[in-house]
Amino acid sequence: MADYIDNVMTSAADGALILTVNKRLFRHLREQFDQQMIAAGKKVWSTPQIFSFEGWLSRCLDELGDSWRLINSHQQQWLWEQEIEKASRGTKLELLQVPKTAEKAIQAHRLLSEYNISLDDEFLTEDQRVFRNWQSHYHTLCSKREWLDPGELPRYICTALTDGRLDIPRSLLLIGFDQLSPGLQQLMSIVTAAGGACHEVALHTGEKGEMLRFAAADSREEIETAARWARRLLDEKATSIGIIVPDLQLRRRQIEQIFRQQIDPQATVALHDEETLFGLSLGAPLAEQGVVYAALEFLGIGQRLTMEQISFLLRTPYLGGAETEGDSRALFEQKLRRFRQQSFKLSWLVSLMAGKTELAIFAVILEQLQTASLQTVQALPGVWAERFANHLHALGWPGERAQASSEYQAITVWQEKGLAALVALDSLQQPIGRSRALQLLRRNCQEIEFQLESAPGPVQVVGLLESSGLSFDHLWVMGVGDTILPARPQPNPFIPLKIQQQYDMPHASTERELQFAEQVLARLQVASPDIIFSYPGKEGDTPLRPSPLIPAAAVSGRPEIAPPHDIVALLAEGRLTLEEIADYCGPAVPEEQVEGGSKLLQDQAHCPFRAFVRHRLKGEQLATSTPGIDPLTRGDLLHLVLEKLWQQLQNQSKLLELDEQQRTRLIETQVAAAIDSYYSTRTSPALQLLCLEAERMAILLNEWLDKEAEREFFRVAETEQLHVEQVGPLRIRLKVDRIDELADGRRIVIDYKTGHKIDPKDFLTQPLIEPQLPVYAVADAGKETAGVVFARLRRTECKFAGMTCDPGMMKGVKEFSKYEQVQELEIDSWDDLISFWQGELIQLATDFAAGKAEVRPYDTKKSCEYCDLVGLCRIAEVNRNLGEDS
Repeated sequence: MADYIDNVMTSAADGALILTVNKRLFRHLREQFDQQMIAAGKKVWSTPQIFSFEGWLSRCLDELGDSWRLINSHQQQWLWEQEIEKASRGTKLELLQVPKTAEKAIQAHRLLSEYNISLDDEFLTEDQRVFRNWQSHYHTLCSKREWLDPGELPRYICTALTDGRLDIPRSLLLIGFDQLSPGLQQLMSIVTAAGGACHEVALHTGEKGEMLRFAAADSREEIETAARWARRLLDEKATSIGIIVPDLQLRRRQIEQIFRQQIDPQATVALHDEETLFGLSLGAPLAEQGVVYAALEFLGIGQRLTMEQISFLLRTPYLGGAETEGDSRALFEQKLRRFRQQSFKLSWLVSLMAGKTELAIFAVILEQLQTASLQTVQALPGVWAERFANHLHALGWPGERAQASSEYQAITVWQEKGLAALVALDSLQQPIGRSRALQLLRRNCQEIEFQLESAPGPVQVVGLLESSGLSFDHLWVMGVGDTILPARPQPNPFIPLKIQQQYDMPHASTERELQFAEQVLARLQVASPDIIFSYPGKEGDTPLRPSPLIPAAAVSGRPEIAPPHDIVALLAEGRLTLEEIADYCGPAVPEEQVEGGSKLLQDQAHCPFRAFVRHRLKGEQLATSTPGIDPLTRGDLLHLVLEKLWQQLQNQSKLLELDEQQRTRLIETQVAAAIDSYYSTRTSPALQLLCLEAERMAILLNEWLDKEAEREFFRVAETEQLHVEQVGPLRIRLKVDRIDELADGRRIVIDYKTGHKIDPKDFLTQPLIEPQLPVYAVADAGKETAGVVFARLRRTECKFAGMTCDPGMMKGVKEFSKYEQVQELEIDSWDDLISFWQGELIQLATDFAAGKAEVRPYDTKKSCEYCDLVGLCRIAEVNRNLGEDS
């Protein structure tokens, strides 16, 4: 390979035109030339005539002054789509996927242009005849507007060379081309005819390297083994390592993830851009870069926002005020999620911002979004590009914080290519609406490849074509399976197969694919003195076979690799030492802040750590919404209806006085009133959904009132009343769903439940995991609270369950002494039970006030199954280590 470089450098110094197969090889040779000039002591030198073939064609077009005529890929795609849509409108072809069809049509058109072939006199299928009509109209339009199609560019430049409008090079070197296109062949003929010299630089004349053949279990093992092989070489100070992946486009994400974990794990958690140890030749779509993704999301905001969209607006760092109002926006999101709605009207959000000085910047942003979403006047794409840019600027994009290098580069590409591609459509497009302009911009950004400009690291991951002309000290060729090399033929459906095979077009036949694969593998065998060919043994459950083209000289074996280098593996193997600190107690609660609800005591009983996080650190999982009306909202509505019902009825006697029609009418009236009241401060779901929910609640309440009618006389003394009670060092706020007063004056405390599980034995646990009703019972002991009862409201499962001081007080409710736990706790009387509750409640309150925060669940199933903090306390991992079932 050194001889090849020296030959190229000598020719470049002599003024030869050197054309490369791709930009990567062009940059490599330019860098080599500059280094040679510096090594020779030169301070100034002429720019060598080294170009990629595409770059040279563009340069020649500039010299001719015809650059304005060349339509770019975005313009070409749009023109073909418009032609296909117009031609297929109202026909059976209208169901075509226009963008995909246009891509195939453009590919066929370019092949026909490169090979200078017409389909006019050929036998064509129906699809091919349709394509020929599209192409004819496209040719007519380009000719009328004097546009130059990209596929015609090589022939156009060759014509300019023969016409004398461009100088014919005296010497031409072609480097890295596995196969020559018709345009290159025509160029070589012109140079030769003019007496010039043409050479294809052979890249496979050197000695073959030592080769290893590795069969991996699957694709992931193959990638991880390659990454750990590269890690070992890096540890040995290797500086030139190549990884060639034929299907890099499909495996880019997985390769990037695994290589980063094994080779450069620090980069995974780095908060700023630095040079990485490996580089991928294939960039990601511009639309996937964070700052550009955010811009497109902002522009796509309409009159109604999903909760996910609002959450993105509140969390993204790419909006104005993201740092200044960061905490306030987080709290606002928490509040907004408590509505448990999937979407909100933008106008309602704007009104909600009124008077919120802590969110003043965000309020202005919402107003800007509302104004932009109302733009309906059509305009040219270039006008929309300007509007989009101004709109983003008004929103404070790209944010307050300093931009990382990758963000700065992405913004530059967004401006120079993303928006510019929209402007370029002005000469082709009629005025369009905002949604169509945004659709075009999104697609442009999805098609634009963003490659981060940074110094190449010692490990380079490249595709098969990008590897042409490159050499490495160590080389791994990955994914060499029988379906990859040789690849399956993929002839274009719009060109007759006979023509494709006659002209030996790319992907037209198995013979051509085999020839191409053999050329590539011959080149790779001399690209490094140390080569590994690998392939996965299976994909999912499908067994795979190696390519028959893997050189016979490759010895089967397993490469030497480094130990796992990802952070998880290092921790598991103990190669990273973590400092262990056992801290089970937080600071005591200040006296002026010793208030809380009964939920505080319940959390303390289930797990002290849960209580500490939720009630001291204010940490909780963000509420989520579900389609339709979620269970929590249903529970809230049911509580509200029952409150209104008993405010109307007041006692059982009035319930029994109602006939069936009166009861039904009362229920329907109170359900409607509850729904109106509940959604007066919320965005309501669809009317049909509310009607179904009202019908469901009416049926359930009818069933429930039957249960109420079976009881002995009672009067509803309180509904949904707030009480504040002193429990040890804490003042506990609790809202009791209902308190009934019996005929003898004694009281029953009732808590509505709509879930599957209710268990009265939870009133008798140590610690007390159901403290709400006992808190009231202890505080109300002087008023003769005679029972604590759950009221389960569930279709076909309606019932009361709890405990009373005497038998027979409520149908279905047992007297307290009937529970086995009472004997175990040595409770002999109702007063003893009240004393037991008092002692447990005071202990829970005291422990919480003292800051006790140990991860100690009462029951790993009952306490942890629905807890939202298991990812924080890591109780599942602890249980697994102990061999317990989590």
